[in-house]
Amino acid sequence: MLQAKDLELDIGDRKLLQGVSFTLSKGQKVGLVGRNGQGKTTLLRVLCGMTECSAGQINVSRGFRIAYLPQELVTPEKVAATVYQEAEKAFAPLLEKKRRAERLSSNLEKANAGDPSHESILSEHDRLHEELVREGYYSMGSRIEAVLAGLGFTRETLHVPISSLSGGWIMRMELAKILLALPDLILLDEPTNHLDLPSLSWLEKFLEKEEAGCLIVSHDRAFLDNVVSQIWELEHGRLQVFNGNYSFYESEKTRRLERQKAVWKNQQRKIGELNRFIDRFRSKATKARQVQSRVKQLEKIAPVDLAELGARYSFNLPMPERSGKVVLEIQGLSKGFGGRPLFSDLSFMMQRGSKLAVVGPNGAGKSTFLRILAGRQSPDSGRVITGHNVKVAYFAQHQGLELDYERSVFENIVLHCKGLSETKLRTILGIFMFRDDDVHKKASVLSGGEKSRLALAIIMAKGANLLLLDEPTNHLDMNAQDAVRRALSNFEGSVIVVSHDRYFLDGFVDHVLEICHGETSLFPGNVSEFLAMKGASWENPRCIKDTRVKEPTKKLEDFRAKDLSKREKKRVMAELRQEKSRRLMPFRRETRRIEGTIGVLEKEKEQMERLLSDPGTYTCQEKAGRLGRRYREINKELEDLYILWEKAYQALEELRQEFDERITEMEAR
Repeated sequence: MLQAKDLELDIGDRKLLQGVSFTLSKGQKVGLVGRNGQGKTTLLRVLCGMTECSAGQINVSRGFRIAYLPQELVTPEKVAATVYQEAEKAFAPLLEKKRRAERLSSNLEKANAGDPSHESILSEHDRLHEELVREGYYSMGSRIEAVLAGLGFTRETLHVPISSLSGGWIMRMELAKILLALPDLILLDEPTNHLDLPSLSWLEKFLEKEEAGCLIVSHDRAFLDNVVSQIWELEHGRLQVFNGNYSFYESEKTRRLERQKAVWKNQQRKIGELNRFIDRFRSKATKARQVQSRVKQLEKIAPVDLAELGARYSFNLPMPERSGKVVLEIQGLSKGFGGRPLFSDLSFMMQRGSKLAVVGPNGAGKSTFLRILAGRQSPDSGRVITGHNVKVAYFAQHQGLELDYERSVFENIVLHCKGLSETKLRTILGIFMFRDDDVHKKASVLSGGEKSRLALAIIMAKGANLLLLDEPTNHLDMNAQDAVRRALSNFEGSVIVVSHDRYFLDGFVDHVLEICHGETSLFPGNVSEFLAMKGASWENPRCIKDTRVKEPTKKLEDFRAKDLSKREKKRVMAELRQEKSRRLMPFRRETRRIEGTIGVLEKEKEQMERLLSDPGTYTCQEKAGRLGRRYREINKELEDLYILWEKAYQALEELRQEFDERITEMEAR
């Protein structure tokens, strides 16, 4: 167990942590959220001893092991170890026991049975052997391969040196070592930034079934919804606890803020009444006693802090010129590197207004595909034909390198978006967290994340009618992600986007293109529907393929053709039930997620209906219009969710029925 008590941390004149206290235990899954710059990463560094607090204390139970995965790692320059050898380091204590047992075995061969030390050596050797069996030494290899496969490593990469990996793959390697070591508490800082959808899906299931506690900083709300059961919000140095996943946190926070606002309004009314009485009767001697009484009442009032109500950022992309009905036509597109095909003979047409998500494992060719569409790279064969009046804007993962570093933030966006007013440009910059004097900073002094955000702001404001976006949300907090998602949803042009953020994509895409191991598939619908159609194919990753010839194993269906003994029947029934549970899990999780979102939206809809039925709402036409628009948005979102839930539930019931029939048939044998 880890206990933090009254943690304080000052940075300059700013209090980053103020009286923060909490307990973290094994098995506890917590998401740590808050706006950028609130100290989430700093808190993780404090807990693992990398940063010292100004005050407070941290107590860790004896033997309680903590592991920390930071956002970024320094890439090792010369590391001789291969991927597999590096993964083995997670089992260092176990490997040392094995070496000790081997030395004892060698000593036993040399020692005489009558030697006084023979018995003690034999006893220690047997004890070490029992510990190796109990602690899983002999299943270590399969565990390493399973975890590395889950995180996207192929069998071919197991024996390449660590120094040859990119930064993203080194982060996966470090995550693999942490998961293999099975600590009591795992601190993860933006772990999803370097993972693709198959790896994310696998990691969610791994963390769900493991007993290790987790404290996770992430901007991926779908990941938090699926993994954590508690949300801690760090704002203005203080920690608030919400007992639920991220969807619950959003709805509960809104309720808390509304209650706080009501208390603040009541207090302001009371303060106003006291001040008016004091001002009115201050000069009257007959009222002196009452005035003094009011002054004392005023002094005793402890002001209620009106927290920022989480301003809902909002902006619309410039209305693009209308393109032809066919925006893009892809004809027989193929691309490969070093003899390895990324995609072959890819052909499809994209209609005006369509929004396409491109998904697949890292290294599958998603970014290459976008660069080909943008004209930045040539295909091996095939053609990309743009439709009539199509204006393309392309956002690359490293788009920040193309800024004019000698110009300010505002000058950069003006340079590329000359048709927009200063107010509109400042609004868009504000959405991407450039406010007040930030807009006058030179691009040369911006951090890598800030440069990326500025580049995205420029791309989004350009007025193109076809946007090509490669991981556009990597450096945005959740409020900014929501604003971009809504803007893309309302955008009348077309979008092709590469992203691993499922919640972000579900907000606007209507088709999914999967690029995986040289093959491509096009699916209608959003990413959640795509994952439901994929079923459990990502549940047991098949990235590591064993090339050894194996004896064919018998399938459950093979036993239907012959009579079974009671023992065989019992075993087959158990396997059927296990398979049923495993196959149904993704559909159950998806229906629960949709039901949770529907519940939140239905409550918001009820609140909207109460406000819209109140005549006082219409005294402010701007407010009434805003409420009306949000009410229509909620109805549209609910209609889509009801359809999605029905599809997921139907798939769940069909699969359940299939297994029930197989089980009933087996029972009848």
